[in-house]
Amino acid sequence: MRSFAAALVPLLLAGTALAETPPSRLAEAEARDEAAAKGKAQWGSFGVDTASADKSVKPGDDFWSYVNGTWAKTVEIPADRGALSQVQRLNDLSGSQVRTIIEEMEPRRASLSGDDARVADYYATLIDQAAIDAKGAAPLMADVATIRAAKDRAALAAEMGKAARQWQGTPPLGRMPRYFPAPVEVGIGQDPKNPTSYVVGMGQGGLGMPNRDYYLKDDADSVKAQAAYRDHVAAMLTLAGVPKAATTGRAKAVYDFERAIAEAHWPLADSRDADKTYNPMTLAELKAKAPGLDWDAYLGAAGLGGRPTYIVGETGAVTGIAKLWAATPLPVLQDWMTVRIAKDRALALPKAFQDAEFAFSGGVLGGATEAPARWSQAIELTATAMTDAVSKPYIERHFPPATKAAMDDLVANVIAAMDRRLAGLSWMTPETKVKARAKLAAFTPMIGYPDTWRSYDGLQVVKGDAYGNLKRAGAFDWDRSLARIDRPVDRREWWMMPITANAYASFQNNQIVFPAGYLQPPHFDPYADPAVNYGAIGYVIGHEISHHFDDQGSKFDPEGRLATWWTPADIAAFDARKAKLVAQYDGYEALPGLNIRGQQTLGENIADNAGLAIAYDAYQLSLKGKPAPVIDGTTGDQRFFMGRAQVNKVAFREAELRKSVLSGVHSPSKWRTWAVRNHDAWYKAFDVKPGDKLYLAPADRVKIWE
Repeated sequence: MRSFAAALVPLLLAGTALAETPPSRLAEAEARDEAAAKGKAQWGSFGVDTASADKSVKPGDDFWSYVNGTWAKTVEIPADRGALSQVQRLNDLSGSQVRTIIEEMEPRRASLSGDDARVADYYATLIDQAAIDAKGAAPLMADVATIRAAKDRAALAAEMGKAARQWQGTPPLGRMPRYFPAPVEVGIGQDPKNPTSYVVGMGQGGLGMPNRDYYLKDDADSVKAQAAYRDHVAAMLTLAGVPKAATTGRAKAVYDFERAIAEAHWPLADSRDADKTYNPMTLAELKAKAPGLDWDAYLGAAGLGGRPTYIVGETGAVTGIAKLWAATPLPVLQDWMTVRIAKDRALALPKAFQDAEFAFSGGVLGGATEAPARWSQAIELTATAMTDAVSKPYIERHFPPATKAAMDDLVANVIAAMDRRLAGLSWMTPETKVKARAKLAAFTPMIGYPDTWRSYDGLQVVKGDAYGNLKRAGAFDWDRSLARIDRPVDRREWWMMPITANAYASFQNNQIVFPAGYLQPPHFDPYADPAVNYGAIGYVIGHEISHHFDDQGSKFDPEGRLATWWTPADIAAFDARKAKLVAQYDGYEALPGLNIRGQQTLGENIADNAGLAIAYDAYQLSLKGKPAPVIDGTTGDQRFFMGRAQVNKVAFREAELRKSVLSGVHSPSKWRTWAVRNHDAWYKAFDVKPGDKLYLAPADRVKIWE
């Protein structure tokens, strides 16, 4: 969970050559379709790619390598990637499938209307690099001119508010970052203590590197990244018309401003705390507690002025940033905002901007050596601008009703397994247990796609104006949020687009959500052995269910309100178990001298461990007392745990792994898989004994929900 404010801001051409879809993706799609046509699992005889296994590794020494080790030794991370994962692979696949759908529209563009025409023109304009290059930096320079024209900090705060209205958030498929145009992020979302109402929230922002540690750590890797970022700021300023940005000290001044912001930021472990980040204030209270930033100008220009309540996330950070704003020379603030705008809109600017953005964000931070294909980034931005218009034809073509029906059954079984665990908990008091089971019973699973599709009537898409389209799409989405801020909350609204390979839990709506893009092999294969599906997508279902009872989700009651509903005895018992899990993950060294942060990743670690236990129970229930068949010498329990490990088949470049540890809330893939060491059934399935590296004595195995 990010800060409250960040959680609120919650995804063809004539004469233009198009990059080809990589043959590997086409081959994979064809192999999957062929396997499905034959009623066979896509991978292996039962749904696990056993060719990836390294049988020279004992399961009890490193279960991840036992299942994925041969793959890890031979895989080549694509040049445009910092890592290669199953989730990224599926996002690439859905992106290429969406691309096919959109490009098939071009020959019949003259007959298109409405959202189809908007989607076709938006994508065609983004993909036309030659036309974007021909326009040069003029669209950006028009915005830079208004930034430079601000005569004081209040005027610049108003420009930030206007720019915030044109910002749409980070694209959903993991290909490119976006940058909010103000050091204090604002957005509209559900009030955690009154989830039937919308409210304005705000929290810390303003950094061009992943988080505060990149600015404040003094090890060799951090110092190298800091120097590279200063050079990057200079490059972006130069491209935006600032001469000699490096030699005149202007780039350094921007970096120093951001470093001071980083010093004010809360650590991620605190930013994900639902209690600490819920701080309602009136505008008068906000001005009194965070003087220095002209809140009337900023919020007014964003359309958020005059609201009765603002929920402030990281209060100390917001106060510190406001103070910095007042103390920093106006030209430095103008340069900082110029860099933010240029980075955020790089794909709609000449190639030099894109190259500079990739060189740092993809190269220095991720270790990639080649920029992502332009079409893949254009698909991301098109899908972000018109999520439902892009997703609907994808669902019609690639998500059969049988998959949704099978998922409905799986979800029901896993929920039943969680209910049994809650009912039998030894450490939870009876009165809290009743409420916990009521919360579970009130769950709303959402599978594949939303019940209704949005229309984008009123969004002006101008063919040939990529930069303007980007701004107009952001404003269209922002204005939609503004228009309904005083209306009842749509509690069936999706926060993630259906084409995305991911899943989420909504605490305020008591939901678990599984987009169609995620429900493909290896996460879900309707022709795989049930044990594999329970270990893969069943684990994910259990993971998302258990989020509602993790260190933060447990703070939300059955109606989705942030409230204390556990007794002090329950909280104490839960805290003791959490502390053991924090210590366990603190002990894992991801890179020399860099350990996983158990507190920062606690919520996901709880969900990984609980999800596995719940899914295993659900698998056993599905057998209805019958023994699981032995397939190719593997037992049902072995296939279950192998399915779990296969989902976390991820290869990292060192820079990307470092970024994951420093700024992520998930433990990296191998250590997520090592959650098996807390589960008794895994020991029996693979004959894990004392002396094996992953062996834990029964008393040391962390068990949350039993």
